[in-house]
Amino acid sequence: MHLNMLKLDKNIGSSFYKLKKEDKEFEVLSNHKVHFTHHVTHYYSGRNAIYALLEEITSTKSIRTIWLPNYYCHNVKNSITKNFEIIKFYEINPFEPDSGFNFENFTSVNDIIILNNYWGLYDYNYSDNPKTRAIVIEDHSHGWLSKQCIHSKADYCIASIRKAYPIPLGAITWRPKLKKIAFYENGQDVAMEKAYEYLKASLSSKRNFIKTNVTDSAKKHLAYLAKGENCITESNSYVLPKSKVIDDINKYMFFDPNEIKQINLDFLYNKLQETKAFKVIRRNGFTSFGLLLLFNNLEDFTDFKTYLIKQNIFPANLWPSNNLDLEWKYFYNIHVDFRYTIDDMAFLAETINNWIYKKQN
Repeated sequence: MHLNMLKLDKNIGSSFYKLKKEDKEFEVLSNHKVHFTHHVTHYYSGRNAIYALLEEITSTKSIRTIWLPNYYCHNVKNSITKNFEIIKFYEINPFEPDSGFNFENFTSVNDIIILNNYWGLYDYNYSDNPKTRAIVIEDHSHGWLSKQCIHSKADYCIASIRKAYPIPLGAITWRPKLKKIAFYENGQDVAMEKAYEYLKASLSSKRNFIKTNVTDSAKKHLAYLAKGENCITESNSYVLPKSKVIDDINKYMFFDPNEIKQINLDFLYNKLQETKAFKVIRRNGFTSFGLLLLFNNLEDFTDFKTYLIKQNIFPANLWPSNNLDLEWKYFYNIHVDFRYTIDDMAFLAETINNWIYKKQN
């Protein structure tokens, strides 16, 4: 059935914009608080945080191999391989969270393994005894405050907080079972200080565009965003971040973005029509990072994005540089967080259903 298109006066997807306390979006987010009791160490970025953890561990223990997942952020991969030579990659399907993945079959007690909590849907099962297995670092950047994040039994955890909240920079590390001692190198990171200013300007410019629809602000937002991301790529340190970065993290990290996400996702799951063009990646009892859609046909994948962008919906193609030997491997995330109302979700569902209708007819 072809639906009549609703009208949407804002964008869905893409990066965050600056929030103020009087904004409805801030009110929605701040109404959902979480009790996170772990002692955390602050960093500028997830890359900096992982670098610090690996340096901390390898400086005190004899490590044979650092294992990375084959499907992972290419910037993080590049950062790690630039600083460490003992890297190997392991195969994992990031779209099958209940596959029963077991790293203890190929690692040793002299190894480090990074387990990525894909989209907040994974709950890795491994030995509670760290003396009998590899050292585990869990990355919860796309699963912040998920079940695995809250109840982790890893030796170390990391999360890039800026993936979950409207802040320029910010990441944290913690030890689920022990108090984490801060581990930094001396000095300052000029690239990250520049990144902060660019990304702060990007958040402000996008706010101007979203709230006032000034086209020039959109262009400025994208320019600042690109410059900021380039500065992050230039960084190769794990220094103590400036106090303003720590303040940003502490302002937001105790707000739970997953409750409103689940409300929006449940609405979408109920409204989206059946199709053979894509699969919806979900798991009962878990809240996913966003609306996760997996395609097996590149032409459909490309056409879908083109169609949605015309309606001001911006799906994110996460980590396309990873070469997966899978039939279903073309992947989009569409944000459904605290920025969006049920009316927005109705528009999103209607737009996707119209694409399905168009494809079938």
